[in-house]
Amino acid sequence: MKKDPTSGLPEDVKVMYNSENGWRSKSFLETLTKHGDELENMIQTMNIFDIWSDRLQRVEVSKIMIPEMFMDGYISIHFSCYGLYKYANMCLRSQLETNLRLIYFATHRVEFNWWSNGNKWYRSGMGKRDVWGDGYKYFEELESIKKFDQKCTSERKLFTGGGVVGRIYSTLSDYVHSGKPSFQIRSNEFSPKYKIDQFKKWSSNFKAVQECTQVLLALGFINEFRGLRRTEKERILKTSIKTDYQKILQEIGS
Repeated sequence: MKKDPTSGLPEDVKVMYNSENGWRSKSFLETLTKHGDELENMIQTMNIFDIWSDRLQRVEVSKIMIPEMFMDGYISIHFSCYGLYKYANMCLRSQLETNLRLIYFATHRVEFNWWSNGNKWYRSGMGKRDVWGDGYKYFEELESIKKFDQKCTSERKLFTGGGVVGRIYSTLSDYVHSGKPSFQIRSNEFSPKYKIDQFKKWSSNFKAVQECTQVLLALGFINEFRGLRRTEKERILKTSIKTDYQKILQEIGS
């Protein structure tokens, strides 16, 4: 006879377990049934991080940050399957931030050690949002990113003139700061559930973040990208980069 997994648990904890088991299973199954192929492609995109984990072995900070980026994206997929779209989008912002920090910290080891140990004194007088300083100017000055943006149309530039990265970050920040449209709970509805409109919004954000992530990794570590085997490079370009970025990155990375 199978043992009751809630046996011995306090009453309220047991109620929480049973109720969450119900809505999670229902949402998960409905999401998988309706979006199985799309989710399969998303998971394949996440598996690309294995390439970067291998190729950036000499970049010490990557050993910490690549797995974190993978986990943010992977858990984002899980949350979306449960109908937890607010938290799925919050994971995406964390992934994007970690991506940018990896590029910055790769050449700022002292600052990385400060940041790792929670020492923020060097930012106390800056009044800036993140470790790289004012806006995204640091990234705009990186030669590979500068060349990439020069080849993009004005609305597709990564950073220049309020670029794509800033717009995505702003969209995801609405979920972090709990703007009302991003609320997890709706009127007369407490348990999370699958909603096609919310799934589609999250899916669009997920794909945009993964594309930016792979482009930024390639540009932030351009020599490593150029040194990839042809099959690895093609896998990155074809799996996660579906827009005009693919051709531009091919030109710069050849």
